[in-house]
Amino acid sequence: MNRSVLLAFMFVMSFPVFGQKISNVNFDAIKIAIADSSSHLFYPTLVNRFQKQDTTLDHTEFEHLYYGNVFQENYYPYGATDEQRLFIEAYKKNESFKETEQLGFSVLNENPVNLDVLLKMIFLYNREKNIEKATVFAKLYVSFLEVIYESGTGEDCDNGFVVISVDDEYRITADLGLTVVRQALVGSCDHLIFSKKGQKRKSRIKGLFFNVKMPLSYLAKSFQHSDDPLPDKTPDEEED
Repeated sequence: MNRSVLLAFMFVMSFPVFGQKISNVNFDAIKIAIADSSSHLFYPTLVNRFQKQDTTLDHTEFEHLYYGNVFQENYYPYGATDEQRLFIEAYKKNESFKETEQLGFSVLNENPVNLDVLLKMIFLYNREKNIEKATVFAKLYVSFLEVIYESGTGEDCDNGFVVISVDDEYRITADLGLTVVRQALVGSCDHLIFSKKGQKRKSRIKGLFFNVKMPLSYLAKSFQHSDDPLPDKTPDEEED
């Protein structure tokens, strides 16, 4: 295992994952709010509204939808599901619009917090010159970016932008028009360094910090249980 990744595991496992504020994000408060079935922040309610492409969701609701995702069974910050791979393949091959659209919906039904798929849905509708739908998905996508922007300043690790997937770092850097030339794991943060090319000297951004404690915690838990023994077979599974 890469030494920097191992050190990150040790860092993450030496502190409670929750019970503290990470940059501007209070995960404890979010966890309580999304579990309250009487609240407008109840997670199934937020998911249902999102899947109906409800553009009246406000910033607080998007914040709970995004960060509340780490408490869901379908939180999967690394790799892609089978449905997502099928969608990406259909999108790249420019296959039937209806087929690709339905695959995109299938991915978002699995887990609505998928910025890469949301962005591709915008492009997909633009291809079809369906500006109305492209605008709806752009609103949903940008709302998630705004949540990340509000999570910190990115100036140092203590104030890093909080992401629940490493991929989301690159959604932010692309939105800022930045080209990553170097990356280093510093504690629980990714420190991204950017190319000078294309940036004005006075407003140049040399680097940004992204707190990746949530995806690292997920990876650490997976690593912890990787050597667990398989459960005993049920009687129906026993060999004859």
